[in-house]
Amino acid sequence: MKKILFAIFLIINTGLYSQNTYTINTGSYYYTPSSLTIDVGDSVIWINDGGYHDVNGNINSITGQPFNNPVTFDSPATSTLGAVIFAYKFTVAGTYNYDCSVGSHAASGMVGSVTVNSLYSPNIRS
Repeated sequence: MKKILFAIFLIINTGLYSQNTYTINTGSYYYTPSSLTIDVGDSVIWINDGGYHDVNGNINSITGQPFNNPVTFDSPATSTLGAVIFAYKFTVAGTYNYDCSVGSHAASGMVGSVTVNSLYSPNIRS
């Protein structure tokens, strides 16, 4: 009976959490906003305001060391104005650091972070 009630609880509560999409603009040595806090299941889209940029969440372009993000990601660079540089749905909670690995963009301040909060999960025992 407890398992049935738990299944019903999950079905009902799954619809209570809406998934959102956030936009980060990229341009001459910036990501705006440079830091963002979202929830698990939310998506982020990086849009090119101009220039040649990528989104690198793997190896820090300044230090050469891994970012140690919960999940690594990176995108190809693009120079197309208004293009989606990268889109990503965050499914693992944690802090994700990233930079632009093109030229010296990261060293010039083109760095950012996304903090992903986990959704509330009740402590239910069977």
